[in-house]
Amino acid sequence: MKSFTGSGSTLPVHSIKACVVYDTSDGRIYHQHRVLTLKGGYEPQDDEMAADALRFLGPRHEAKRATLGILNIHHEAMTPGRRYRVHPERKELLADGP
Repeated sequence: MKSFTGSGSTLPVHSIKACVVYDTSDGRIYHQHRVLTLKGGYEPQDDEMAADALRFLGPRHEAKRATLGILNIHHEAMTPGRRYRVHPERKELLADGP
């Protein structure tokens, strides 16, 4: 696993987890959520990470809560600058466009 460097010291990383919050009807992604756990730290369970991701959406998406889903992904699955969506039936991450 990698190390995290900051403020002049290097800390060992235990895990990096990621998930996306998406609309189950059309696959639109509303939020990408990542959790980095350092060695010796608390690693959240998938359901805890999902609850945190939904909390980050805040009240602006309250009306859509019933149609939102969570997809756990590899933390490097999304390339910055590219658009993604989730295939609603297969529940897999798809890159939009070239």
